[in-house]
Amino acid sequence: MSLRTRLALFIAVAVAVALLAQGGLGYLDFRTTVLHDVDRDARQEAERLARRLAPGVDDDHPAPDDGSAPVPARVLRGGRVLRALGGPFPAGEQLGDWRLARVALGGWGEGAVLEVAVPMREYQRGLRAYQQTVVVTTTGLALLGAVVAWLLSRGALRPLEGMIGVTGRVAVSGDLRARVPEAGAGELARLGASFNVMMARLEGFRQREAEFTRHASHELRTPLAAMKAQLDANHAGWVTDAEALAAARAQVERMTRLTEALLLLAREDRLEMRTFDLARLAADAAARHGARYAGPAALPFSGTPPLLTRALENLLENAGKYAPGAPVNVTVARSDAGVELHVVDAGPGVSGAELARLGEAFYRAPGTRSPGHGLGLAVVRRVAQAHGGTLRVEAAAPHGLAVILTLPRPTPPAVAGS
Repeated sequence: MSLRTRLALFIAVAVAVALLAQGGLGYLDFRTTVLHDVDRDARQEAERLARRLAPGVDDDHPAPDDGSAPVPARVLRGGRVLRALGGPFPAGEQLGDWRLARVALGGWGEGAVLEVAVPMREYQRGLRAYQQTVVVTTTGLALLGAVVAWLLSRGALRPLEGMIGVTGRVAVSGDLRARVPEAGAGELARLGASFNVMMARLEGFRQREAEFTRHASHELRTPLAAMKAQLDANHAGWVTDAEALAAARAQVERMTRLTEALLLLAREDRLEMRTFDLARLAADAAARHGARYAGPAALPFSGTPPLLTRALENLLENAGKYAPGAPVNVTVARSDAGVELHVVDAGPGVSGAELARLGEAFYRAPGTRSPGHGLGLAVVRRVAQAHGGTLRVEAAAPHGLAVILTLPRPTPPAVAGS
C-alpha cells in the first residue's frame, strides 16, 4: 500500500472517529433531552387527568373507559385497578415502548394514584433518525476527506516521489552524483536537503577512496620496486647486507610517510575536537625546524592537535626543502575570519601560473628536483577543510612563498595541554 493511500485512509479514519465521537456525544445529549421531555409530558398529562378525576366517587369496582383520556391511564389503589381510561394500559414487554408517570389522586381514598403511560414511538423514531443522520454524515464526510487527501497529497508527496525515483536510479546505476530537488516545505524540504548532503558525503567518500587507491597503487610501486632491486642486488652479491638494509629502511620510511599522507587525504571530516594552545603548538613546530615564530604567547583553539601539527610540519619541511638556507617565519594572528597561520620563506618562490595548482594532490612544479610526492600542501589543504578552514598560497615580497592557513574563530574555554 502506497504512502498516498495510507495517508488518505488515515484522514478518512481520523474524520470518521472525530465525527462518531461528536455524534455519539450529541446522541447521548439528545436522548437525555428526549427522555426528560417525555417524562415531563407524561407528568403534565397525569396532573391534568388527576384534576379531572379529583371529584370522582370511590367505587368498589372499576368504571368502564369513557374514552376521555388521550393516552392510556388508570387509577390504582392497593394494586387494584379502580378505573381505566384512554385504552388498554401497556403491560409486560410493551412497557419498553412507554414512559410511565404517577401522581397522587385525591378523592379516591387513601393510597390512590393515577398512572399514565405516554408512548415512545415518535421519540424513538426521532432518535433513530438522529442515529441515521450521524452514520450517513460520518460516512460521507470520511469519504470526502479521503478523496480530498488523495488529491492534495499528490502535490505534497511529489518531492518524496522524486526522492524515491532518485534513490532507485542510484541503487541501479551506483551514480552518487544524483541529487533531489529540495522542493516542498517543512519536513519534506529538510529531508531533501539532508538526502543531498548525505549523497554529497558519499560521493566525496567514494572519490577519496578511488583517489587513495589510485595514488597508493601508483606511488607505492616506486619504493617497492626500489626495495626489490636492492634485495635482488644483495642476493646477487652486488651490494652488502648493510647497504641493502639501509636502502630498504629508507624506502620503508618513505612508504610510511606516503601512507600517512594518503590516509589523511582519504579520511572523513570527523575530528576529535579538543581545546589546546594553538600558539604553543606553532611555536614548538617553528623551533624544531629553526624558523622564527611571531604571534601571541597563548591562543586557545578547538581542533585536532595531531592534524594541525602535521600540517605545520609539512609547511616547514617544504620550506626547508625548496628554500634551503633561506629564513622562514611562522606567524599566528587573529583575523575577522578566525585565526591565520602564516609560513613564509624567502626562497626562490613559484611562478604565478603554478601558484594556482599548488595544493593539488601529486602536483609538483616543473623543474622541481627535490624528492617528494607532491602531497605536502594537499595534506595541509585537507587539514584546513576538515577544520572548516581554507588554504591560500601567495607570492611573498620581495621573493619567496607565503602559505596562509585560515581556521575558524577560536573558542574561549581554558587552555588544555597540547
